[in-house]
Amino acid sequence: MLRLRSAWTLSRRLRAALLSFSALLVLAVVAIALALRQADRALTDQTSRILPARTAASQLLTSLVDQETGLRGYAITHDRTFLQPYQDGVAAQRVARAQLDTFIRSADAARLELLTVDAAITAWQQEYAELRLRDVLSGSSTTTIDFGRDLFTAVRSSNARLDAALSAEARTAQHQADRDRLLVVVVLGVTALVVAAAVVGLQRALRTNVVLPMRRLGEQVAVVSGGAYDRAIEPLGPPDLREVGEGVESMRRALAQALADVEERERTITRRAAELARSNADLEQFAYVASHDLQEPLRKVASFCQALEQRYGGTFDERGETYLAFAVDGAKRMQVLIRDLLTFSRVGRTSVGFAPMALADVVERAWTGLDARVVESGAELEADLRGREVVGDASLLEMLFSNLLGNAIKYRRPATAPRIRVTAGLEDECLRIDVDDDGIGIPEEYAEKVFVIFQRLHGRDEYEGTGIGLALCKKIVEFHGGRIGLRPSSLGGTCVSFTLPVSAGASRG
Repeated sequence: MLRLRSAWTLSRRLRAALLSFSALLVLAVVAIALALRQADRALTDQTSRILPARTAASQLLTSLVDQETGLRGYAITHDRTFLQPYQDGVAAQRVARAQLDTFIRSADAARLELLTVDAAITAWQQEYAELRLRDVLSGSSTTTIDFGRDLFTAVRSSNARLDAALSAEARTAQHQADRDRLLVVVVLGVTALVVAAAVVGLQRALRTNVVLPMRRLGEQVAVVSGGAYDRAIEPLGPPDLREVGEGVESMRRALAQALADVEERERTITRRAAELARSNADLEQFAYVASHDLQEPLRKVASFCQALEQRYGGTFDERGETYLAFAVDGAKRMQVLIRDLLTFSRVGRTSVGFAPMALADVVERAWTGLDARVVESGAELEADLRGREVVGDASLLEMLFSNLLGNAIKYRRPATAPRIRVTAGLEDECLRIDVDDDGIGIPEEYAEKVFVIFQRLHGRDEYEGTGIGLALCKKIVEFHGGRIGLRPSSLGGTCVSFTLPVSAGASRG
């Protein structure tokens, strides 16, 4: 029983109610149609058959009266002109009698009365009218007027009974029509009551099975959406509405689980942020140690090694001179490496903030800082950056261009004055900058490797450096939200391409 009841979903209930209501309306329509059809038949029978039959019966009697009058006048006056009404009456009798045969069916009660009329007419015509006419013509007197009057009275009586029978049929047809119309009114009234009851019942059913469960579900959802995510939602109503409630409850559980996961992730992020803060503090401490505690001993080592070389340089053998030179060079390279590491670690931690600036001014300051190397190498710079503005940290951007321009000068072709070109253009709402040179270039298979810290493609005996320059450039560009990589060079050397945020007032040309 419970399983059967649970199968009655809201849609099935509505479908059953609509089917029942539709069947009731169909039955009402059929009953009304049948009643109207019966009423129409009764009225049609009354107007198209019974009333014309009564008219024909009246015309039949009139034709007989005309015959009787004409015959009496001829009998009294012997004037043959009185025979004309008699003959016209005979002709009218035939027409009226033919009409009565058409209107009165063989199964009708009036048919017997019609036969009685026929018998009375035949008796009057054969036993009186024809004999009376012959007597007048022959001058004899075999029939009397009283006898003819009695026979004609029988004709009138039979015709009156025929009219009464037809009148009864007319009343019966009228009663049938009235009864059928009353049936239509009753069916319409009952149908109206049933429709009203169905509307009231449907309203109550919808309120009980739809409105109240949905209102209760909405109240529960409002409680949950107000922040009580641990409050369970209870499904109510028919099975399909309970299914909706179960779906909402499933979403609530998923939301509660998602919020729990978010809270857990927030705790994890908070914990990792604290760990990162501690790590940054440790890094700051390391930077401080590297900048003070490590460099000081290195300076002493380098100073004393140089002092040994200056004072006792002539007293060492060749191997001792080599060892001393290695020691001095190692101390100096260690100082440079620590300085570069400090510079790399400070990117993003010591920024004074971003501001819009002219790109040409940044490039010019970086190029001026390389003045000695520019003069020594004879390098040439082409930079058409008019109207180009970027947003960033001025000191970091100057360091970025100083490294890129310095690399273009350092890795030049032998016995060739380096040529460098700086161009800029808009790309994806950013400013793409290309630093192109005609130097020795970078093989394609090393396009990613050169941006990794301490990665070198050449030995120290070929080109000086610590292998931090391009890694430092990559960190500065990414700190500004851009990206950096290598592109094919139009000058035959290396083209370093990167993007920077564009100033809102920058030229769009």
